[in-house]
Amino acid sequence: MLDFFRLVPKKRTVKIRSKKGIIFHNPSGSKKYFFYIGTGVFLTAIGYLVYLYWPLSTSIIVYNKQKNNKTEIVNIEKETETIVPIEEFSIRIPKILASAKIKANVSPFDKKEYLPILEQGIVAQAKNSSLPGQKDKAIYLFAHSTSQGVQMVRKNSVFYLLGELKNGDPIFINYNGRVYTYKVYAQKIVEAKEIEYLNYGEKDKEILILQTCWPLGTDWKRLLVFAERI
Repeated sequence: MLDFFRLVPKKRTVKIRSKKGIIFHNPSGSKKYFFYIGTGVFLTAIGYLVYLYWPLSTSIIVYNKQKNNKTEIVNIEKETETIVPIEEFSIRIPKILASAKIKANVSPFDKKEYLPILEQGIVAQAKNSSLPGQKDKAIYLFAHSTSQGVQMVRKNSVFYLLGELKNGDPIFINYNGRVYTYKVYAQKIVEAKEIEYLNYGEKDKEILILQTCWPLGTDWKRLLVFAERI
């Protein structure tokens, strides 16, 4: 393994058919220069990937540890009775150990407005979508955007594991001193350009939509998780 990073490997005796020979190479000065530059670039790239994906990896490890320990999934009725609102507007998803503040009335089309919010680990409520307690349109929450670039994978890990949510999983939103409880009922993967769900709604139902980038750690598509208030 060390020979991969060593310019001049150690001498070694090898058999070439029925004869023996010595493998040894002593590169010239220019070749040494390019070798060390290439090795440095390679190690820097590996280090940068570790740096980028560390928050995501940590979230996955913690979640799997919880799942392997068979931690009891929260009981919806009991949780609704005992939870005490801490933030004026916040979200909590027990299954994936996610919790964050929510910033209301954020334009999903103005990166100068939403990027500073998302970079603080705050979830944004899309402008013109509903707020808890309203049935006109869905409450639309997002935590990632293509405008964040490759650095997005380090920013706001709150929604990284939304893909682990299944039908029936609870989501809690604290708003104006009340706790609103929602139950997941559907998941959908859409193209980044499919923005019509910002105006989604269902008659006589209070719908919550959570958006994250998909596949995990990329910004190619969008995963939407739909939940209904109970």
